[in-house]
Amino acid sequence: LKKKKKKKKNSVWYNVASSAVSASESPEEPKKSLISLWPEWSDIEVNAEKWDAAKASRDSKLFDDPEGKVELPASLRVHTWKRPSECILNKTPVVVENEAVFDLTSANEHLLSSELMRWVISELYILWKVCNTGEEKAISTEIVPSLWKPWEHIYSLCKAVKDHMPLYNAYGKYVIKLYWMVSSL
Repeated sequence: LKKKKKKKKNSVWYNVASSAVSASESPEEPKKSLISLWPEWSDIEVNAEKWDAAKASRDSKLFDDPEGKVELPASLRVHTWKRPSECILNKTPVVVENEAVFDLTSANEHLLSSELMRWVISELYILWKVCNTGEEKAISTEIVPSLWKPWEHIYSLCKAVKDHMPLYNAYGKYVIKLYWMVSSL
């Protein structure tokens, strides 16, 4: 692992035990170091992003991540990688089809064999229910619960502003805003 020279204050850093042990350290106490899991979030960078095929290679008019394909859990074996336009042939794909209904399990049953994916889907559903239940039953007009919409954390062909709606990008480039929710590292 390479150590980054400039540490951003809001980046997500994670303590890892190093397998290297110096002469002054005992083998029982591994040396700990910090690695960056992903870079600090920046609305400015998202707003400056070029979403079209201007950055595409000469051979392709589609986005290919320069960091390569995402490594998935071992329980999720990938037979082939396909883009939405290769699976949805009779209409233009959309990122959000129905804002009133949030059902992640029906369309993702093939992912439920992975403990990680079950956890992610459950957490998203819990956030949806906790943040969006009871708006119509609000007793006081002073405090109206703010609606949480998971698609407001997906960016494509849009600016990083409140209540944006990500659009399907035929080029295939999206930015996802992730949160590291952990009590201690």
